[in-house]
Amino acid sequence: MHELIDASFDEQLGETREALRFRSVLDEAKCTDEHPFGEDMTRALEDFLARARRLGFRTKNVDNYVGYAEMGDGALIGVLAHLDVVPEGKADDWKYPPYSGEVADGYLYGRGSIDDKGPALAALYAMKALRDSGAALEKRFRLIVGLDEESGSRCITRYNETEETPLFSFSPDASFPVVNAEKGILRLVVEKTAKIGGAYGKAELASLSGGDRFNVVPSEASASLKNPPENLAGSCGNLRADEQGGVTTLTAEGVSAHAMEPWKGRNALGSLLACLNNLALAPHDRELVASAYKLAGVGYSGEGLGIVSSDEISGALTCNLAAAQTAVSADGTAKTLSLKLDIRYPVTADSDRLIGLIYEAVNAEGAELSIDTHKKPLYIPETNRAVTILLDAYESVTGDRPAPLAIGGGTYCRFMPNAVSAGPVFPGEEEFAHQTDEHVPLENLRKSTHIYAEALARFNDAEV
Repeated sequence: MHELIDASFDEQLGETREALRFRSVLDEAKCTDEHPFGEDMTRALEDFLARARRLGFRTKNVDNYVGYAEMGDGALIGVLAHLDVVPEGKADDWKYPPYSGEVADGYLYGRGSIDDKGPALAALYAMKALRDSGAALEKRFRLIVGLDEESGSRCITRYNETEETPLFSFSPDASFPVVNAEKGILRLVVEKTAKIGGAYGKAELASLSGGDRFNVVPSEASASLKNPPENLAGSCGNLRADEQGGVTTLTAEGVSAHAMEPWKGRNALGSLLACLNNLALAPHDRELVASAYKLAGVGYSGEGLGIVSSDEISGALTCNLAAAQTAVSADGTAKTLSLKLDIRYPVTADSDRLIGLIYEAVNAEGAELSIDTHKKPLYIPETNRAVTILLDAYESVTGDRPAPLAIGGGTYCRFMPNAVSAGPVFPGEEEFAHQTDEHVPLENLRKSTHIYAEALARFNDAEV
């Protein structure tokens, strides 16, 4: 089995590079009943399933929401992966084009190389190696690939409505050796409206925007000002200021990162709000900016919301200011500033109490709160069969046996019983998901395939 993986790795790499060339980014404006996540996403799914059929697997497309490749008979074991990716940001900032699947200096570059197309193909070739080794397949193995993991997981919800639930599952969408705890995820929208009054000779905020996805630290944000103050450079020296037609646009540059680890990025919106909060703004703009900065503009601990917390299992709560946008009412009498917040809270936290504290903080600022998404925490005991099998597989390939991990990220494992994540990031290595120049070491891709194959073999032999 392991010899087959090494012999076919060049083929696996070639298939992965081809999969990376699909820009499988959700665009809600392109969603239809036939293509629930857009035609581009459907093409990415059909391409993957076609690759699986060429390798000899049974496949099914579930209404263009999700698909799977399957082999064997008996009790069902699932592998949970996804083909959608987050937006690439500014393509010019990439060392190589984000959808080129470039191989250089021992790395595979491209959006999805580590999250999650590279691991999905690794799992597929691990299944192929087990099958082609001649082992008697005592279980049925199903690689499930979705199209909406980054934006709400509607794909896996549809799967659960119509398809068989695996007895055990693992997802190649986190870190090795195995992740048995995932923080709770709260995605919130905060809106504050102020009545537009006189500017009184002060700067007026014509517009403010930045960010897009909840689970990405925004790398750029901008605000346009009418009648900017003379000391603008002194107040916002680290921002770029461009004047045109009597309007000055301030642009903040940051560093993108995954919302589960916001400290690895630099939040452009936070920098922009910090600047605006120091300016002499028109009263209605001052009211909006001050509230936004207080609630979410400082750091990533949730201090402004009164929800700083942590536990020994999963660590500290994080809060990512993911997006902001201003809008003026149709009659021109009011302005609204809306914020998107992504909160990852400890697995032992009382979510009802947490939400109550957030409501109190938001109400105190005269703003309104709505919950976009709430995913409860995941915790699987270390004695669970899936955990022990994946630890055994990791130790068999690497010689090491680290303790299970807790993460701030969210995977499909929350939607399945007896499901945990494993890989593709190895202990001590940096996570490049959602970042510019996303990449994976080729040797890690190969080693991951060996670990997944070993795990499948052990599930195959296990009494369940």
